[in-house]
Amino acid sequence: MLLCCAGCALSEAQRVRSELLTAHSIGSASEDPPGEYQLGCGDVVLVRFAQQPAWNGAYRILPHGCAVLPEIGAVQLAGLTTGQAAEHLHTLVGPKAGPVSVEVLTFDSQVVYVVGEVQGGSRALPYKGPETVVELLQRAGGLTENADPTSIRIYRRFPRSNEEEMLQVNLHTILLQKDWRHNYYIQPFDRVVVPRNQWARFCDCLPGFWRRLVMRQKGNGANSIP
Repeated sequence: MLLCCAGCALSEAQRVRSELLTAHSIGSASEDPPGEYQLGCGDVVLVRFAQQPAWNGAYRILPHGCAVLPEIGAVQLAGLTTGQAAEHLHTLVGPKAGPVSVEVLTFDSQVVYVVGEVQGGSRALPYKGPETVVELLQRAGGLTENADPTSIRIYRRFPRSNEEEMLQVNLHTILLQKDWRHNYYIQPFDRVVVPRNQWARFCDCLPGFWRRLVMRQKGNGANSIP
């Protein structure tokens, strides 16, 4: 009976994992998306000047917030969006350079953390601007078979108050029931924690012989366990 119940639960989890890899994410219906990505120290930007191609190049934003362009000098770019940075550069050089464009080549100034039962293991990923938790987990490669997709948590710290907020995410509700209200937008330095499911925690508690026996049954596809 226990194996049968576990098999049903894990079959649902397998559906969620499969849906996660193919779903087209819709932003949260309960919050507005965050603003555009703001450049920060460590980011590498590609700057193009339409009428001065010799000035084109990739430039890293240094710890003081400036990128050093040979023909212009140090230019403060940290805290600006790419559009604002392009306007700022155009203002500095004037019409002789023509239209200016800026794009991010390497996102190195901000990260988000995925922790627990995520493909590839716990790690930091570059923060790339507005992105939902579904999109982040897709970018991370999806969930492991030991993941509990119904109890994902987002931890968000507010540096000014030193307080931490915890948001609950149920991927079963989001992906299978199409209720996108809790498909929260990720903020820089969020920690997204994916816990182990009940079946995996149960197996962790078994003595070695019983654990091998149960895992052998699981490997043979018994009781529809993936």
